[in-house]
Amino acid sequence: MMSTLKNKNFSLILSGKLVSLLGNAIYHISLIWYVLSLPGEQNGKMLTWIMVLGLAPAVAFGGFIGGFVDRYDKKKLIVRSDILSGITVLLLAFLMDQQLLKPIHLLIATCILSISTSTLSIAVRSIIPEILTEGELQAANASNQFIERLTSLLGLLFGGILISFLSVNTIFLLNGISFLISAICEMFIQYASKANLEYHTRTHSAFRDDFQQTFRFLFQNKDILTLMFVFTFVNLLWDPLFMIVVPYVLKTNFAITPIEFGAVEAALGLGFCLAAIYFSKRPGFLQHHAVLFYSIMGVNTLISLFAIPIMFYTFFSSIKYISIYFVVMLMIAGFFSASLNIAVATHLQKIIPQNLRGKFYGVSTSIGQGLIPLSSVVMGSFIGKVHSYIFFVISCALVYMVLLFVPAVSRLTKHLYEIKQHQEPSRLS
Repeated sequence: MMSTLKNKNFSLILSGKLVSLLGNAIYHISLIWYVLSLPGEQNGKMLTWIMVLGLAPAVAFGGFIGGFVDRYDKKKLIVRSDILSGITVLLLAFLMDQQLLKPIHLLIATCILSISTSTLSIAVRSIIPEILTEGELQAANASNQFIERLTSLLGLLFGGILISFLSVNTIFLLNGISFLISAICEMFIQYASKANLEYHTRTHSAFRDDFQQTFRFLFQNKDILTLMFVFTFVNLLWDPLFMIVVPYVLKTNFAITPIEFGAVEAALGLGFCLAAIYFSKRPGFLQHHAVLFYSIMGVNTLISLFAIPIMFYTFFSSIKYISIYFVVMLMIAGFFSASLNIAVATHLQKIIPQNLRGKFYGVSTSIGQGLIPLSSVVMGSFIGKVHSYIFFVISCALVYMVLLFVPAVSRLTKHLYEIKQHQEPSRLS
């Protein structure tokens, strides 16, 4: 990790991202608290709409955003994304201070922040391979994962503390300033844009060409297409488990305390951080062909172990510190999940052409996250109607079936192994 941090440009990107994401995490906690504190019975629906609008624009326009990232100067997009986010949140703080804030303002701001944050994320992932050498990519991706999870953990911690001592208006003000500080840090990045200026003047047909070019590349590279299928499938099943079922089970079946609940919620992120630190010091460790298979198997097995205390909760609920079991399981799951994310991110950055990175990350975001809201609604509609352990058993069984019995996944693992074998002699020569 230290070797990549010596790269001034990467350090500036990481510093800006740290400030920006930390402010964003605190903002979201404050926003949820503010919405739930509103009078009336509609705050639950309002919160649902905010959650949907926080994801939907990035999913719907991911491909278009990717096209913009490839077409324009990535440094300028990163800086302007943070400036747009800062101005948006500062306007919310002003409206709240003047007692002019209405629900529609929150919904519009949520849409803007979703698009600006998505643009920032895609631009950062696209610019990293251009400012670092191939040998530094794994450590860079590990550092990137570490920053993302660390800010999430600190956001949970500081957000709750700040709400206790400061008004939501003040927190919004500080958050808006944090975005602008992030933009200032990123202005010092030394980056020569490789974007084709003639490409900027193309008509709206450029977007259609972007999609055609991206999907043509995907269908010509079956391994990448299979990777996208696997990630989409596991996210479709795993995300609702972590976002909906696990909190429901902990609260209703085991009646854990708020402190225990916070520890369990933070455990997954802590596992991510530990993995990021570990693998950043071992460049090349995650290039083994079996990382994809064993990482998914590891996470899936740990998720299946959640079903045991739920199936026999009448016995396990009497155990005083049952939350420790869930903390350990989620921490290890976070470690495996981070190894998977870092390995795949590094592999893709090496094989995707520079002129397609933004478009690819935009399309992959849309496809990978597009079905999560639907699966969350479906799974949430069955909460309380069926035994909770059934969600874990069915989800894990489906993932096992895909890993073990879908031929394309087996071919992917074999092909990655052949690539690895082909690369090793070249390193020795």
